[in-house]
Amino acid sequence: MKKLLVLLLVPAALFCNGKPKIQFDRPTHDFGVQEQNIEVKHVFTFKNLGDGTLLIDKISAG
Repeated sequence: MKKLLVLLLVPAALFCNGKPKIQFDRPTHDFGVQEQNIEVKHVFTFKNLGDGTLLIDKISAG
């Protein structure tokens, strides 16, 4: 009985959750020309404007 209850509640919980919507203040950053072996950093600021949970599971340089 517990397995059946879990099987019914999990999809319902997933579909009842709204959709996330990410918004960045600035989606890109140009570091310009840098010397070799110099560490540079930048912080991207963003908000979740949607009504669902925003999950970030992968970040890569592009």
